[in-house]
Amino acid sequence: MSDGVSSTAEDIRLLSTEVFLDPYPTYALLRDKAPAHWDEQLNGWILTRYDDVAEALRDHETFSSRRIGLLAARGGADPSPPMRQFIRLATGWMWMLDPPEHTRVRKLMSQGFSPRDIRNLEPLVSEIVADLVDEMVAKDEFDLIPDFSYAVPALVLVTLYGLPKSDAPLITRWCDTIKVFLGGAPDLAASGGPAAESLQHMMTYLTGVIAERRAEPRDDLITRLVHAEEDGDRLADEELCSNLLLLMVATFETSIDLLGNGLLGLLSQRDQWELLKADPTTIPGAVEEVLRYDGPVQLTHRLVTRDVEIHGQRIAKGQLAYLVRGAANRDPAKFRDPDRIDIRRTETGHVGLGAGVHYCIGAGLARLEGVTALTELSRRIPDLSLATDKPHRWRADNLQFRGLATLPATSGRS
Repeated sequence: MSDGVSSTAEDIRLLSTEVFLDPYPTYALLRDKAPAHWDEQLNGWILTRYDDVAEALRDHETFSSRRIGLLAARGGADPSPPMRQFIRLATGWMWMLDPPEHTRVRKLMSQGFSPRDIRNLEPLVSEIVADLVDEMVAKDEFDLIPDFSYAVPALVLVTLYGLPKSDAPLITRWCDTIKVFLGGAPDLAASGGPAAESLQHMMTYLTGVIAERRAEPRDDLITRLVHAEEDGDRLADEELCSNLLLLMVATFETSIDLLGNGLLGLLSQRDQWELLKADPTTIPGAVEEVLRYDGPVQLTHRLVTRDVEIHGQRIAKGQLAYLVRGAANRDPAKFRDPDRIDIRRTETGHVGLGAGVHYCIGAGLARLEGVTALTELSRRIPDLSLATDKPHRWRADNLQFRGLATLPATSGRS
């Protein structure tokens, strides 16, 4: 069969364009034939069944988050000084820490993301979404990725963080190169250098912003985090800067692909879009369902801290494990008819936003953006449809983060 898609688990190449374009047939094969699968390219074990993934996500003692060294070493990645600096800075990221260090940093960094804080953001998000839909209503054709799915979280980010709107493309470019390397690019070694360079540029940028907020506080999230305190504890500047970078990625990149992947799924499975329009009370459930069906974050990696046996395979202490959330969320042992969207689905427990202590810190904001977007689009462009003459295109550049590059659509009026 073609590269990346195989009838036997032994021949699978996860770092291939075919798998990036549609990983779900490969996930199904691995779940069925090799639920604990060793991958030479990724230098780690691939876990794909729901019970295994969900249990590992919650067992931070056995499946540790301190894995940046192994990730950076995959594929003979660049051992240059910039890469060593990348490893040093990334070691302090929340998602590279275990409790109690993780608990301390997360408490400080989550200030501004409480349920009350998210409710206070509703007018901002509603205004941004409404303005973008105004522009789309005036046109018969548009691309839902740059015109909407990218624009919503980009505008929310710069407003929430108090950054110039003109800086959004620059910040996004830095985040993308870091994301591609961490997510498993086809050429891991080649992607390491640009990731290290982008990290340094972004750290320099954020260091300047932090210094400005210390001198002249504003009413924005960065100011709140600069002055965040928990029992007399504060984050050091480099620690704050490094985790602020991570937080921006968590609240931005995930939202882009939640909106894009979700709209593609709902508009492709038209009965679900019609149901959503007819009954807006289903919209929160629709957001959860598209997170399960085609989530923006497909996997999480962990460092194994003790020898364990899973499905007859010995996973040794010190090895890397890839917990494939996208595969777990389509496990028929957990979810009925998992390859279909069902916005009235009653089964709960998807791991699209993670689980355990590392549950996505930006989950509340992502959900708010998703609900607001679907509410406004279904009300004001009810006949929204995919363009029949312009197919959508996936980015297909890494294994971990799944999203679209284009999604041409029409208002359905003509």
